[in-house]
Amino acid sequence: MTLAPSRPAAGADAPARGAGPALRRCFGEAAERIAGEHWNTRPLLVRAADRAAEGGRASVHDLLSPADVDELLGPRALRTPFFSLVQDGTPLPRSSYTRRAVAGNQQLADLPDTDRVAAAHAGGATIVLQALHRTWPALQTFCSQLAADLGHQCQVNVYVTPPGAQGFKPHHDTHDVIVLQVDGRKHWTIHPPAVELPLKSQPSTQLGPDPVGGRPPAIDTVLEPGDALYLPRGWLHSARTTEDRSIHLTVGLLATTWADVLTDAVASAGVADVALRRALPLPGAPGAADGVPDEEVAGFRAAAQRWLDALDDDAVRRLVARRRSGAVPAEPVGVLAQDEAARTLAEGTALRPRRGVRSSLVPAGEGVDLVLDDRRVTFPGWLRPALEHVLAAPRTSAADLAAAGVSVDVPDALVVLRRLLRERVLLPTAGEPR
Repeated sequence: MTLAPSRPAAGADAPARGAGPALRRCFGEAAERIAGEHWNTRPLLVRAADRAAEGGRASVHDLLSPADVDELLGPRALRTPFFSLVQDGTPLPRSSYTRRAVAGNQQLADLPDTDRVAAAHAGGATIVLQALHRTWPALQTFCSQLAADLGHQCQVNVYVTPPGAQGFKPHHDTHDVIVLQVDGRKHWTIHPPAVELPLKSQPSTQLGPDPVGGRPPAIDTVLEPGDALYLPRGWLHSARTTEDRSIHLTVGLLATTWADVLTDAVASAGVADVALRRALPLPGAPGAADGVPDEEVAGFRAAAQRWLDALDDDAVRRLVARRRSGAVPAEPVGVLAQDEAARTLAEGTALRPRRGVRSSLVPAGEGVDLVLDDRRVTFPGWLRPALEHVLAAPRTSAADLAAAGVSVDVPDALVVLRRLLRERVLLPTAGEPR
């Protein structure tokens, strides 16, 4: 189901890659329309039943379930600020729902007191679990894949709202969101933006106490378990539960804007033009109006225009590629599994590149350097074809590498792969589905 009138997007006729698996997990076949019809412009709602009819999952309990929420608040003992309580739009004091405990010789004062959390929730408080992309494995994997699909960073919060309650009053977010209804039902009221595509510096608190201003809603609907809703940033929204409690995921899409790319570009503006490297004039310089001489202002504007004229399309694309490559965080390493794989590496051991690790190969004299974010790893130059093969292959092994026609035998391949395991560039695939 698509909501709000259609608006053609610039470049909609250009060929584009299909939607990735995490986006399709949320929106099914409708995910193919997000880039051209919805991104930055209008909401999209897909019902769980429609997604299931296309062969997708109806439930999202594989990502998070009510039992998982209990585990996070109980045995896993999240610490603040990874959980909080909100009532009538106001955060409750942490001391009203936390307890003290001892870990070794450290005093902890920010663990959930489940008795007090339960009492507050029964009294109308919403439980907020924050940044679960950092603490819950299923959401960590989902967010990493979604970031790869979109080329933008992602985060996940969870809202557990009791019956007949409203967590936050009408507001907008300064990032796009995907809402996934986990359990129960929630009534959403959504209005068009008061500020189109607001930046982080434009929170809805700047809109005053009544940002809606009496306007009728564009969307007024109830989300049921498994439903998925995409909201571009700036759309005003509020939500309240019905007679059921509600659990929903809010996936924040931390979009890189063209303003961000411009900031990246300007960072190197002075490299090629000494005029932009000159220091500002001292206060009281001759001919200054408001402390800056007119000719200095004119010189700056001329230098800035020269820089802008020299900024070619390829340079812009490189900046965009760099931003996109940083959208996917490096996946965590299984410390013990990684060590075991390196020590017991065999000819048939299956390995894969570690998601979110940025790397490149550059010449280094007679060798070749594998350049990572924080270090360089040097290999003999003749191994470059083998390294290129390993980094590009979704899966590999010493046997595969020796058979790939890149001038290495199995013993050489074992040495290369073991080094890449030790450098945490490759991970073992044991236990992963093929």
